[in-house]
Amino acid sequence: MNSDSKILPISKVYLILLFVIPSIYFYGLTNFILPYLNVNSGFSTSVNWFICGFLIFIPLFTLALFLSYRDTYKNKILIFDRLRLKKITPRDWKYIVVSTLSIFLIMSVIMGVSKLLNYFYDIRELKTIPPFMEVTIFTGWERLYLLIWGLMFFFNIFGEELLWRGYILTRQEVLDRNKSWIINSFLWLLFHFCFGIDLLIILLPIIFILPYSVYKTKNTYVGIIIHALVNGPSFILVSLNIIS
Repeated sequence: MNSDSKILPISKVYLILLFVIPSIYFYGLTNFILPYLNVNSGFSTSVNWFICGFLIFIPLFTLALFLSYRDTYKNKILIFDRLRLKKITPRDWKYIVVSTLSIFLIMSVIMGVSKLLNYFYDIRELKTIPPFMEVTIFTGWERLYLLIWGLMFFFNIFGEELLWRGYILTRQEVLDRNKSWIINSFLWLLFHFCFGIDLLIILLPIIFILPYSVYKTKNTYVGIIIHALVNGPSFILVSLNIIS
């Protein structure tokens, strides 16, 4: 079954609200709730970030499923079809590999340019950690916290991709067509505003390449895998003190 023919266009107002409201909520969590937890919870900044992650990403995940269900996709098979969760083809894998490598390459160039500007012109280097967070090095039993991170990471990746790409991008394509991924990218950039300008610059490659890849393949799993490959391994390696 192909549900694309049943998908209705999304109004510009509704589109903006679906991005702006979560963006404001995310900003509030990272700038007010997270600092409060850092002072009062007794947990490390990383663990407090996991808590805030659940508070933002579980609602995104739930909202994507609810909106798909509301659009008359009443069972698991139809919801999967609506969110374009399809079997990954060899063409999809090509997009995944090329996109992921391109993202890492361009990010490396951005960081390299930042280092050169710092060396030659004394311009401070871009910070790779958002202002509200300090990655904790987990040792001993603390490594069990990575199990909590893994659950939060699942809702992070699936919550964002199911809503931004699986539900919203598909509705954008009905009207905006080849411009849909560009608009989707800029609105996704807004969601990351709370990360600060430094990280926004570093994230530009994934912000634009990932939606383009999903748009071209019409497969939300492509975005899920790219998103996971870019975001996941680096956090694990830093938190285990394998890289700094």
